[in-house]
Amino acid sequence: MTANKVALDTETRTRIIGTKITCPFLGSAANQERLIILGEIGNPLASIGDVRRLGNTGGGDLGDLLVLFAEGNHAFMRGGSGVALDTPVPPGMFSLELPGSQGSHPGHSGILQGDPRKLESGRLSVQDFDRLAALAKGGLIKRADVGRFIAENLKRDAASKVIGAGVAELLLEDLGELLGAAGGLLLGLVQSNGAGARLRPLEEKLTKLMGEDNLVGSSGEFGLLFAFLSRSPRAGALDGEPALSFADVRTMFLDKRLPEGWELWSKTRADWVVHTASLVVSAAREFSSH
Repeated sequence: MTANKVALDTETRTRIIGTKITCPFLGSAANQERLIILGEIGNPLASIGDVRRLGNTGGGDLGDLLVLFAEGNHAFMRGGSGVALDTPVPPGMFSLELPGSQGSHPGHSGILQGDPRKLESGRLSVQDFDRLAALAKGGLIKRADVGRFIAENLKRDAASKVIGAGVAELLLEDLGELLGAAGGLLLGLVQSNGAGARLRPLEEKLTKLMGEDNLVGSSGEFGLLFAFLSRSPRAGALDGEPALSFADVRTMFLDKRLPEGWELWSKTRADWVVHTASLVVSAAREFSSH
């Protein structure tokens, strides 16, 4: 199999993105041809170098973290049978078959995919998107409310695997004052020199837990959304905590487009650690409260 650019008409591109590329970032980038679809229509791939470049656009090193996830969760493509992701991707590539991949899990939001175990189960659920939209206030959606949304998704799916709400407390114990109150004290660290190195132990804990606990996995996915959008000029704060522009969120989920000006602000893996850890805490507390 070669990894050349696939010639796609609009209808085919839309179908591939809708059924296979069920990530708001990757789907938007592919729709706008910022991420080039390679390989074959039935077995789409993308370049590791492309996803690194996209994530690092505007400054920062979020792209380096995206590479870690791409190599860890999407390293297999369809083999000879065409019905399973059982063949290693070519060097420097990752698979764009997201439902049914190692990174797909129970307790997901339901917005862009159905059965996480089934290939090509992507589809748009306006009903599930509206559940998220209902949490926005004044055009913003705050981080703790996204944590509530994550907890709700886990409760709605009996197949969800949650090791225990105590995972949040363990993170707090391990990091002590570094985490502070649900990650609040980390906000200053992100602006300081050496923040990435100081946060690396927590990043390692979170990335390991993502594959073991669906609560952490979902928090990591929405943590990427916060890392990508939290420095947008349209983002802000609600009740003293970070909040995203819901227009930016809607643009990526529904319109399959990267928000206006996305190339101009930095995106960092330290931001991902801060937001993911905070989402874990808020989601775990909500999950265990009822």
